[in-house]
Amino acid sequence: MKTNTMFNSMMILLMAGIVSMPSFAKQAQNNFFVDLLILQDGKSIQDAESYFDKVAPIAARHGLVRIHGFNVAAVYSGDSKPDLANLWTMAHDKVFKDINNDPEYKKMIPTRNSIFDMKHSHMFLLDQK
Repeated sequence: MKTNTMFNSMMILLMAGIVSMPSFAKQAQNNFFVDLLILQDGKSIQDAESYFDKVAPIAARHGLVRIHGFNVAAVYSGDSKPDLANLWTMAHDKVFKDINNDPEYKKMIPTRNSIFDMKHSHMFLLDQK
């Protein structure tokens, strides 16, 4: 298999998300964000979804909207296996600054760090051409 199969798979998922989004969301959101997350030992997908249920509304207030979450079924290249992936849209380039300054989100950071191995997880900002 080619070494870029994982990247190609993520691009297919991204394109599927873009095509399936309502047109108003395409116009309102300028960029996309993809995260490939690794769970801490002993944590589950259910723990992650519970976290996202709490954090997604906070993020959405600042322009980061979760389109869809995915389980990672297989990894064809690379030395890490993410447990889940998320596709998000972003309204502007200050989204993360705004979210990280939100007191409600700051309270969730210890929960995030207890669920996800942030050092080994991957996050990508994608700009539309």
